[in-house]
Amino acid sequence: MLDVGAGDVDRYGKYFAVSSIVRMDVHKGPNVDVVGSADNIPFPDNSFDSVLCTQVFEHLQYPQKSATELSRVLKRGGYAIITAPQMNELHEEPYDFFRYTKFGLDCVFSDAGFEVVECLQRGGYFAMLAQIRIRHFIDSYRLYKRPVLGKMVAKCLAVYARIMLWRDKQDMSEAGRKHAIGWCIVVKKK
Repeated sequence: MLDVGAGDVDRYGKYFAVSSIVRMDVHKGPNVDVVGSADNIPFPDNSFDSVLCTQVFEHLQYPQKSATELSRVLKRGGYAIITAPQMNELHEEPYDFFRYTKFGLDCVFSDAGFEVVECLQRGGYFAMLAQIRIRHFIDSYRLYKRPVLGKMVAKCLAVYARIMLWRDKQDMSEAGRKHAIGWCIVVKKK
């Protein structure tokens, strides 16, 4: 498996039953095996059985080229799991370019030679509201730079998030489903 945009911490390795994971990112780090860019992946064609790419596509200046690169390095019949936000605050500026609907993701990956197997919504209206409010609170009070205060507030924010996730489960309305934090799309190389 190739993990594109692996970052500094191994968040997902324990969730996959694969023989090996190659972790790639644009920056060197303790969790990075290969430094490379999603729009120019430094591996030959058909190198991987699967690809994982979480919360990266909003940071890619050329998302269509990157989707095509994922297809290129993936073996025929291989699967890719990609997550992308629909609603999120600006982050990692100036490298924050896009937000995606399920229709946009379908278009990008279908055009890159993938069959969309599943597209799962991440959160509804209430989870989206919670995400916006929590991120605003964290940024307003600079909680990442104030670890003691951040740890104290984190417990309250976690309770608030759980309540809003519960409210999402109760809301079966079409209006509630039109809002999302983001999407998880599973695609298969044709």
